[in-house]
Amino acid sequence: MADQTDVLVIGAGPTGLTIATDLARRGIRTRIVDAAAGPNTETRALGMQARSLELFEKHGITSELLARGLQTHTFNVFSENHQILRTSFAQLDSPYPFLLMIPQNEVQDVLAANLATLGTRVEHHVELVALTQHTDHVTAELRHADGRVESADADWVIGADGAHSTVRRLLGLRFLGTSFEENFAVADLRMKWSLPADEFFAFLNRGRFVAYFPMLHGWHRIAVAQPERPTPTGAVTIEELQRAVDVCAPHGAAIAEVRQAGRFRINQRRVESHSAGRVFLAGDAAHIHSVVGAQGMNTGIQDAFNLGWKLAAVVRGWAEPALLDTYAAERAPVARRLVKGTRRITRMTLLRNPVSTAFRRRIAPPVLGRAHVQRTLTRAISQIDVSYHDGSGSAPHGRVAVGDRAPDLLITGPGGEAIRLFDLLDTDRHTLLVLGEEIHELDGRYGHHREFVHIVQVADPAAASAYGLAGGGSVLIRPDGYIAARSTATHPAILDEHIRRASSGHVLEHR
Repeated sequence: MADQTDVLVIGAGPTGLTIATDLARRGIRTRIVDAAAGPNTETRALGMQARSLELFEKHGITSELLARGLQTHTFNVFSENHQILRTSFAQLDSPYPFLLMIPQNEVQDVLAANLATLGTRVEHHVELVALTQHTDHVTAELRHADGRVESADADWVIGADGAHSTVRRLLGLRFLGTSFEENFAVADLRMKWSLPADEFFAFLNRGRFVAYFPMLHGWHRIAVAQPERPTPTGAVTIEELQRAVDVCAPHGAAIAEVRQAGRFRINQRRVESHSAGRVFLAGDAAHIHSVVGAQGMNTGIQDAFNLGWKLAAVVRGWAEPALLDTYAAERAPVARRLVKGTRRITRMTLLRNPVSTAFRRRIAPPVLGRAHVQRTLTRAISQIDVSYHDGSGSAPHGRVAVGDRAPDLLITGPGGEAIRLFDLLDTDRHTLLVLGEEIHELDGRYGHHREFVHIVQVADPAAASAYGLAGGGSVLIRPDGYIAARSTATHPAILDEHIRRASSGHVLEHR
């Protein structure tokens, strides 16, 4: 099998493109195919969270994404024309304290162009029809546009082929969960109203719900809950949309222009297992949920960053195959938390009973107005709080533990200049931060780990304090920006143990 691919990616949405890029930039032989005849040109998902923007710095494309999107800092929710929430991302502990409103097709365009610079292009109109797993590889049957069926071998296969995943079906994995009764209409349109053009708005009104997501150049994406029975069918008309706006928007608001519109049903599902043998599932193939919170595309992207470095490490021989078991162990709790949370929020937004809506209107403002509640909410929406420390899928504010996101901060560099700690992290390997202690011969102490670990001395005590090691110590940070190990010691033997555990997927916190 001289021409065998290391990794075959099925599906060229944001998740598939992200993981193909993460692998290709590490020199992994990667092939990506998609059943569609060409790139998606529709808006579909909208909204990129702070954590995704942080991770895309590793691919060098964050600035291009920022140029193509609208930064929205403020989140507003109204219940029966009474405001129950106004919160800001401005205090978010991230270099990107906002929600970037960028359409999915723009994200895919940036990702595909970047992937092409690495020598890998999406093969469109190539459909997966069969999978056969062997001891040391997988055989995929791929049907091309001309009807030809190709037998393609790969060491590993990743199914990133969406909610109706062929990979998931061929694996025989169940998609756990149920569909909501409510249906939604979505549309890209222009509004005539006096509200700010760069803020998010959601209006709830006795079972009716319209969310307004701002976009560049005065456009909005709106999502409309449709409680009517029978459920509307056929094309979404401007009259139907205007009726929803009349109920769920300030008085006098009107639709000026509609660019595209469609319908969908909310599903809340997650796959019973993120992997089977040499095949993995990521993105919507592994979990789907409500549009509330703009989490879907981001969760898939972060699936890709979690799996990408691990799979590359195994292919390179840097890590044991057992490391790949941590993909499901870490991402499944995140998916469970997401499905549970969006289900709860969606049900709250679609309350119809007058007593329930009155209770929401009266109780929500004082509760949601509390500083710690707003901080928790914005951290969750931005996915800054995602953690692999335990089975909860999230980390409380202020905690710094193994499995949590490594905190960023401005520190004083060697020349007295202010630099971001994130800028010291390697884009490919683990990074060892040696904190507080002045060590002038790092290569002599740690040099034999250079292939696997980028080693940095950080003398600024602010960094040590941020990582809970005010007396000095060492922190091993994974390629996806999460803490692999912490120690109050900087002795090479401690690092040796951390590396051994990181490569096998079993890391512990040393105190």
